[in-house]
Parts: sequence; C-alpha cells; structure tokens
Amino acid sequence: MRHIVVILLALIPLFVSIPPAHADTCALAPIFSEAPSGEVRAMAQHWCTNPARVYAPAPPGKIVGGGIIYLYAKDEAKNSSLNNVLHAINQLQGKYIYPGEIFSFNREANLLQQTIPYDLGPDVSNNLVKAGGVCMVSTLLATAAHDAGLPFINERGKPIKRPVPHSRFYKYYHQVNFINNRRVPIVEAAVAIQKDDLEKPWETIKDMQFINTTGRILVIHFEPSFTVNDLDLTQPFGLIQQEQTIKVSLHALPTGFDAWFSRLDSLDAN
Repeated sequence: MRHIVVILLALIPLFVSIPPAHADTCALAPIFSEAPSGEVRAMAQHWCTNPARVYAPAPPGKIVGGGIIYLYAKDEAKNSSLNNVLHAINQLQGKYIYPGEIFSFNREANLLQQTIPYDLGPDVSNNLVKAGGVCMVSTLLATAAHDAGLPFINERGKPIKRPVPHSRFYKYYHQVNFINNRRVPIVEAAVAIQKDDLEKPWETIKDMQFINTTGRILVIHFEPSFTVNDLDLTQPFGLIQQEQTIKVSLHALPTGFDAWFSRLDSLDAN
C-alpha cells in the first residue's frame, strides 16, 4: 500500500511538514490581579470551562530533547506560583521553532507586551513581582534544549555554555532525572523583566535563548500532570496538594514522504 501512496504523491513537493496541534485558546483566570489603586485582589473564577483539557496532544515527529521536574507538596516548590507556570505553558504549547531561529523565552511566552497574561508571584527574594514563577518553565525548556544539543546565547547574542541560573539555590532545579533511560539533569535558567513606565511594554533583564540548529522545525510540547483544578486556590499562588510532574519535549516535525506517512498513521490511529 505504501508503494502506491509514494507513486501518487510523487508530484507533490517533498518538503512538507505537518502542522503541530495547538493548545486550546481558553485561558486560566488570574488568581491575583492588581487593582487600579495598586492593591492585590483575589480572583476566584476561571476562564476555561474545562481547564483539564487545555493541553494539546503530542505532535508527530522524533523527540530530540526533553525535560521533567518533580514537584512535591512539602518542599519549596509549593511556594512557586504554579498558576503562572500554567499560564506560561499555555502561551508556549505548540509553538514552532524554525531552523536557524533564535528562540527567546521572554518573547515567546508573551512577557514583553504592555499588558502580559500573568499574575503576581514570588521572586528569589520572595517579593511579589509580575509573572513570578515562570522560571520553572524557562528551566524546563532550557533542559530540553540542552538535551537536544542546541547552543545557548545571551541577550547580546553571544554564545554561552549554560543559561544564567538563579542567585538563590532551589533544590528542585537540581534534580537529575531519567527520560527513556537517558540521564537528563535539569538546566536552570532564570528570566526577569521590568517596566519603568506603565504606558510602555515590559523589557528584558534576563532571558533564556537558544538557536535551533537541527535543520528541522521543532515543536514545543508540555505535559503537566496537574491543571488549575488541582491547585488550592484558597492559598496564595495556587499550591499543590500532592506530588506532581511537568514534562516538556521538543519534537522535530517530519518532512517529505515521512510527513505523509506520519499523517496516514495518525489517520489510521483515529
């Protein structure tokens, strides 16, 4: 059957890639937002009718890099803004990274707009800052990029061996995990933004950037084991009640006839 398909498709350009599945457009409501007067107020409602289904299925293609973080309800991870973590995942799920493209976490996670879709969360000094906690997601992506052998650069475009870590030691950023029987240590990556003028966009202080040198289109895919429904929203920042994980993988989209065979296989599976 495949030989017949190859003949039928012979006149179609070889370099065809399958568009990856994108995350739902529904979003999570902020747990905390800033009132016009500057005080912090709680927001209990959700924007998603079913937050458990906001994550897209894994795209086709070979996994070239991955990462995982284990979170425990009794360790310091419980103090992170996991609501902001879920916000960042929703911003990045299904993103393309094209061959030769420089991936900027701050740009792709929508941290540089005038109004950004994040809550207040604690920073390394336990100060409340906008988008506090998203470093968990930049760290996961840095881990996957390092696992894939992709080169990192700093904000000035200069090559660096590793992204900039936090000034404070976080135990859960120093796990050494095994993914498909491969030893994958976590690569810590701090990010930070600032805004001096309310009328202007946010600006980068620290970013996590790498270059897609694979020659293939990469797709970001997250698999958190929890949704907003699993967070204790009566506590600041949405605390977890039991052990959870967040996985990330970089998928290299198939090209040419491989793309068509992947499409046929996916249709057969459905």
